[in-house]
This record gives sequence, structure tokens and C-alpha cells, in this order.
Amino acid sequence: MRDQRVKLLNWIRSLSTRDRLISRKEITHLSPDALLKRSRGLASPVYVGDNTVLCRVLGRYRLFVTADDVGFGAPVMLDGAWETWLTSFMARRIRPGMAIVDAGANHGYYTLMFAHLTGPTGRVAAVEPHPRTAALLRKSVYANGFQFWTTVIEQAAGAEDGVTLSLHTPDHEPKNAHLSSAPPGSEVNATPVAGARLATMIADWPKIDFIKADVEGAEEAFIEGAWPVLERDRPALVLEFNAGRCGNPSGLLDRLAGLYGDIGVIERDGKIGRRPRTILADPSRCEDWLLFFEAPAP
Repeated sequence: MRDQRVKLLNWIRSLSTRDRLISRKEITHLSPDALLKRSRGLASPVYVGDNTVLCRVLGRYRLFVTADDVGFGAPVMLDGAWETWLTSFMARRIRPGMAIVDAGANHGYYTLMFAHLTGPTGRVAAVEPHPRTAALLRKSVYANGFQFWTTVIEQAAGAEDGVTLSLHTPDHEPKNAHLSSAPPGSEVNATPVAGARLATMIADWPKIDFIKADVEGAEEAFIEGAWPVLERDRPALVLEFNAGRCGNPSGLLDRLAGLYGDIGVIERDGKIGRRPRTILADPSRCEDWLLFFEAPAP
């Protein structure tokens, strides 16, 4: 009888939370699997015209995505979440009042979470060079009321200021848009975009606390342009890294390890692991690693 009562109470509790928006505490404390399950139940995508879908992600944020985006948009429409292991890892490290950079923000899934968790006492810069994607990102920021402390920077974060770069976007895969060495206008599916150093983009920010960088092969250029900020503030850094896309992968890892002292690898369970630097720097593996750098505690 007691077991039946417990089951009944648990069922009643599940009904009371099923339609409730996911709270800040849940985003930062739920396991990746539990966060995915809750988000799926609240996804409810709606087509709003002009090849655009409005999604609810992480059970609370309004996110506009391109309807024919099969790589990111389709999973988000279905699940209401993306990479919950990485989502949870970063959410647990964001505090109110932080200054955060989301480089390679895409549609702004992480931007919205950062803006919510840092709150109006903090600030967020979302760096996204693709014109269509940046426009949807701005709409999402406004739809959630985060515009007063969130800035969308429609540029590519690279090694130089005042340059025009060629951004190649694969069909139906805007999340995999990458900078090309071809002259602007010479490629199909390529868009001329403005490029600048991250240090220039946020020159008036007194301090940066956290950076997420997913720049699809422009890791070396991004780090070069961000170096003054990294050297000054030692912000926590999440960097997608693929040695096969780097000219000198060992040199980049050595440079960052010299500044931070250690290289962490974010695992699929949301924990920090380690790999020999020789494995991380091996271009033949063609593997995307999510690296984590954090200044040692004083």
C-alpha cells in the first residue's frame, strides 16, 4: 500500500511540473539526460513563415531557427535542446554579473542561456557573421527580453581588423558555416562578411569572465585576435578544436597551455577529462574536441 501511495504522489508531482517552464536552478542542476527529457516535453515548435520556426529551447527560451536547417534546427525543433552535456557543463559555471562572449553564436542557443544566467547585472556579446543567422539571433534576443545586456556583433572574429572574409555555408547546415581562403564572391554559397579581432570588438569591456568559441576551423585566427583579452583576464574558455583544421595545432595548444597551465577535455558526461597533447594535436584523427581552459585558483 505504501509503495502505491509513493507512486501516486510521484505521478501527481510529475503532472505539476510537466507544463511548467524549466527554472534557472533546473538548468544549472539537472543531469544532461534529465535536462533533455524536460526540454523535449516543452519543445512546441511553431512555423511563423519566411522559412522560420519559433522553438522553445531548454524549456523556457524562445529561439528562431531556419526551417530547412537539418543540422541544428531540426534536432532543436524535435528535442528543445542541443548538446545537453555541454549545456550543463557551461550552465554550472555561469554566475550573475559575468561578462560572457559567445563566438560563433549561430542562432543563439547558448547566447540565450548565458544572458538568462548572467542576468541584467552582466553582459553578453554574441559574435555571428552570417547575415541571416545574425538577424534571427537578434529576434531571439528581443523575444526573450535580453536585449538590454546582450549585443549581437555581426562580424567574424579573426586575427585582423578591417578585413572582408568569405563565409562558406553548406546547404541546410548554417552551424557549419566556415571562413574560406577563397576571395569573397568567388564561391557558391559564400557570403562576404566583415572580420575583426575580438579584442577590438569588445575593447570597451573592462573584463571578460567566460568565452565559448566554436569558429569552425578559424581557431588559430580567433585566438590570435582574442589574445590581449585572454592574457589580461584569463577568462574560462570553451574552445572547439580540430587539429586537422589548424596550420600549427601543437603551437596553438602550447600557447594556450602556457597561459592557462592545463588543457581539459569536456567529456560526453559533462565532466572534465584529459588527453595527451600528442593526441589532441594529431591532424590525422580529424576529431572535434571541446577543450576547456581555466586559470588556476590563486
